[in-house]
Amino acid sequence: MTEPSLQRLLRFARSLQRAEDFGELVRASAHEIKEALGYQHTWLMIAEDETLARVRMIEYAGAQRERVWEVAPVLEIAGDPFLEAVAASEAPVVIEDARLDPRTHKPTIEALQARTLINVPLTLFDRPLGFLGIGTFGDEGCRAPTPVELDYMVGVASQLTVAAARVRYAQERVKALSEKRELERRIEQMQRLESLGLLAGGVAHDFNNLLTVIMSSVSFAQELVHDPQAAADLEAALAATERARELTSQLLAMSRSQPLSLTQLDVNAQLSGLTAMLRRIFPQNVAIDLKLGSDLPTIEADRTQLDQVFMNLCINARDAMPRGGRLSLETERVRLNDDFVQVHPWARAGHYVLTTVTDNGVGMRRDVLERIFEPFFTTKSATGGTGLGLAVAHGIVTQHGGLLHVYSEPDVGTTFKLYLPVAVSPASSLLPERPQSEQRGGEHVLMAEDDIAVRSVTRRILESHGYVVTCAADGDAAVSCAKQARFDLILLDVVMPGTPCEETLSRLVELQPTATVLLASGYTGRQVMDLVGTRRLRLLRKPYDPQELLRALRAALAARSPS
Repeated sequence: MTEPSLQRLLRFARSLQRAEDFGELVRASAHEIKEALGYQHTWLMIAEDETLARVRMIEYAGAQRERVWEVAPVLEIAGDPFLEAVAASEAPVVIEDARLDPRTHKPTIEALQARTLINVPLTLFDRPLGFLGIGTFGDEGCRAPTPVELDYMVGVASQLTVAAARVRYAQERVKALSEKRELERRIEQMQRLESLGLLAGGVAHDFNNLLTVIMSSVSFAQELVHDPQAAADLEAALAATERARELTSQLLAMSRSQPLSLTQLDVNAQLSGLTAMLRRIFPQNVAIDLKLGSDLPTIEADRTQLDQVFMNLCINARDAMPRGGRLSLETERVRLNDDFVQVHPWARAGHYVLTTVTDNGVGMRRDVLERIFEPFFTTKSATGGTGLGLAVAHGIVTQHGGLLHVYSEPDVGTTFKLYLPVAVSPASSLLPERPQSEQRGGEHVLMAEDDIAVRSVTRRILESHGYVVTCAADGDAAVSCAKQARFDLILLDVVMPGTPCEETLSRLVELQPTATVLLASGYTGRQVMDLVGTRRLRLLRKPYDPQELLRALRAALAARSPS
């Protein structure tokens, strides 16, 4: 290479230092090739992996740009003699007339009107990076480069390789930083939801104690009043407590503390029943499409809570289409592998039944999307909802070991993807109890309850129905009582100050081996349910009214093994 050519190549190398992406690199290279050698067309193909099995067009500079992008954006190396020769060579490969050379793919050559093709391999650290293409098309005719021109092209390609490595490193660094920020954002969101869930669960526990007192006290008052207006007022108060109980149940579901009654479920059957109902209650301008996957495995889930999730997602979709639209429900079996998890940090590897709920409604902005599962967050009017629907759905799905992901575009629509783990064993969990007829009793009951108001109303209910009741304010006091008298039933609140419930329970069972145990709690977290399942005990869920309490006691006593 001559001294002027070397000087020109150095100036070209310095110009590449200003390039920030592959497009700028190719345009700078094309300008240099055109000015130095007179060729009008330059392109850059980069290998998708180190095997050089496939190359992808990064940029094209020349009059054929749109046509090239349409015809040859990606090229398979295998089966193409010309490209195989380029991939195997360390030196430039020149096709003087692409129309006549037997190695070229004639349909592509005809579509592009290609004439002379020059491909210079790009290698970085002895690994194939791709190739720099130079050529003539159409009326330009054929023009093979001279050895000097070819030598200069190799020099341009060498400088381009170094610059491309720098650009790729910079892009990978930006991508890594972006992924890091996204992961940090998701972790922050999960921590925020976890904190709100714990707060909601704690509030629900205290609220359930208050509701127990209110419900029982209103029931007592109903037995004493005869004035129609007073009776109506008490009925209204009782109805309000029922609504408050539903709200508490939602808070517990959102905090993943709601007990699950797991059974083997067919998601297709659940959605078929739900869709039939939705078609009756949704407005006629909302079309519902149901596409059910075949041979889906069963899942292990709480039927009622799963219905609540589906209903919340469908109602959310309906509200997003105020002028009508289309709601699509689709199921399929999927496997999320480690590669999927690496790209989607929110996912976990495993086999799932995937339910996709899609609407073509108003969609959501990114700032709304980031808060969509937060409790009490809503974009609806003050009378349009509590903002708990999607938070509850997220809590229920998480408690089932599943995943709930959302994607949305403003003015395009929203898609929720609900992944529920495939069942691996028959469900074994607490099933709803059959209603028991109310019966009076004369048994001796030991009640351990730290809330004085709950303790008072519960004692009143039980004693008014013939039970003999001994009260204890905590677990240690209950153990002391158990040392002094024999009891038929122990009613034990799960969350009390002092000695943990499990330790208190072990001591009570040791002291009262013939007594049946009934646990009571308004905060039924995983630890509580594990305790219930391990010990095979019954659970009385707060808040409870007098009839629920009495039925639970009779059921527990009826199931007691003979002494």
